[in-house]
Amino acid sequence: MVQRDAWGIEQADIIIPFHMMIAAQHHGGLVLGAYDGRKMVGCLFGIAGRDKKRQFHYSHITGVLRAYQKRGVGLLLKKRQRDLVLKEGIDLVKWTFDPLQAGNAYFNIRKLGAIAREYHRDLYGRMPDSLNKNMISDRFEAEWWIRTRRVNNILHGKKKHPSVSQLRAGKAGLINETDLEDGVRRPVKLNLNLNEYRMLFEIPSSIEKVKVRGLDLARKWTLHNRRAFENYFGKKYVVTDVLLDREEGENRIYYLLEHGFRPVT
Repeated sequence: MVQRDAWGIEQADIIIPFHMMIAAQHHGGLVLGAYDGRKMVGCLFGIAGRDKKRQFHYSHITGVLRAYQKRGVGLLLKKRQRDLVLKEGIDLVKWTFDPLQAGNAYFNIRKLGAIAREYHRDLYGRMPDSLNKNMISDRFEAEWWIRTRRVNNILHGKKKHPSVSQLRAGKAGLINETDLEDGVRRPVKLNLNLNEYRMLFEIPSSIEKVKVRGLDLARKWTLHNRRAFENYFGKKYVVTDVLLDREEGENRIYYLLEHGFRPVT
């Protein structure tokens, strides 16, 4: 089963049941599967959502069997979701993700063109699956404005992304400082009073490697993130990109924040 494999779920009671997916499918939700022949290798489940401002589609899960990850399956599912949601006259899709999962961040922000400007503390409480076990479930809320020219250009590979070196040369602010110890990045310092239009924030290239070094360090990263993003989201900064920088043989991952960014163009 895709949910079990993708998230390392052992407890049956936290798997979304089939009857709930059917109910959602018939009442404004969306259920998609990706197949290799007759074998399901990926799934997507979303429901109708609404807040005080607008109706949107809430994309609760998108998962791919581990053996099929990094092969474009997730991207195909999200593109199909976009097509179907647009046909319903809806222009916004939301979901949440762990801001310390660099792979998810790159996929959601860089490849899909979602943005983030809202931070949720310990949104789901303690979670038993292997991906989230013993971690604080802080989350970014992703906004995917699927009708915009920006998202269309990103999905078709037409958007140019700046490099970290270009941004630093252009006086982009650096929100945090880190050190490399025993092969993993450790947070050292936060700068919470910057006011540059563009700013960078570094996260570990692999939070799983950080967990191996110690859960205390992983939790320290969560609290480091929390302080930074609650501060700058409160000052109208928006996460608009994820950048990969190769430095002395090490992959380094940065969020790009822009002040006052407007997604609906």
